[in-house]
Formats: sequence, C-alpha cells, structure tokens
Amino acid sequence: MTLRPMYFAALTALLLEGCTTPVVTGTAPDEILDGQAKTCTASKPDFTSATTAEATIEMTNDGWCGVNATEKAGTQFLLALIETRPQHGSVYVRSINGRSRVEYTPAARFVGMDAFSVKLRPRAAGATEAMMKVAVTVTRGEGVPAEAAPAEKRSNTGPARRTTRRRSRS
Repeated sequence: MTLRPMYFAALTALLLEGCTTPVVTGTAPDEILDGQAKTCTASKPDFTSATTAEATIEMTNDGWCGVNATEKAGTQFLLALIETRPQHGSVYVRSINGRSRVEYTPAARFVGMDAFSVKLRPRAAGATEAMMKVAVTVTRGEGVPAEAAPAEKRSNTGPARRTTRRRSRS
C-alpha cells in the first residue's frame, strides 16, 4: 500500500479546512470601534414621527465618530446616499448589527464646525425616504499637532531688481 493517496487526502482536507469561514453564533459585539476618536459623542436621530431628523457629533480630530440610525421598525436602512458632503472631512456609511452607522472622519488637523446630510432609503417597498442632517463639532485631540500657521508673503514694495552677469574676456 502506498502512502501517496493518503497523503494527498490529508493535505486536501487541511487546505479545505483553511478555506471555510467559521459560523459565529450568538450576538456580535455591539460596535466595531477600530479607529474611533478618543472623544466621540453622537446624538441618535429620531425617525419615528418625521422623515427628516437632525443629529449632532462632538468629537476630537484623532479618529472617526458615527451616528447610528434605524428605521421606525428598528431595522437598518437599505441604502444611504450622501446628499451634502462635508467641507472638512469624509463620510462613510456601513451596516453594523442591524443598524446603519454614518461615520464622519475630519480632515487631518481640522478643528471647527462641519455639516453634511444623508438620504436614507428604507427596506419596505413604497416607504418614504428619510433625510438625516448632521452638525459636527471637532476639537483638537491629544497628540494631534495644531495647524501650522500660514507662511507670511513677501511684499514687493520696492522696484524689481535685475541681476546681470558679465562675461569675462579672455
């Protein structure tokens, strides 16, 4: 009896085992927080009585901060479209644990106010789209250097100088 067929069968089983994705049962962690700002406070928009809701984010500029939004039934929205982009950062929308999370990341070293709006499409056919307007306040995070002061421009108050070179005669 040769060991070659048994060797290949064992090797195939090991390779296939590495390709399978384990099934996770139970509840997943409440949030995935990789890269979240050290200070991140966000209000929850209320879509129970209106199709437009407002939310606020107060954060430091050392990561992202997100607003969780759910439909009236408590489920995540089907789709999110960025209606108005922020001027000083970026927006990313993801689905996490049955909720839609709208994440804002400020531009490097940005400190100040920003705003954006997102149109949210519900799962139910024929249901009205919702609009979420978000106002953001960003403060400087610990370890983030302050914005460098702009360099002063030179003034050209005097006459222009001309430089000439003389050729030497040999």
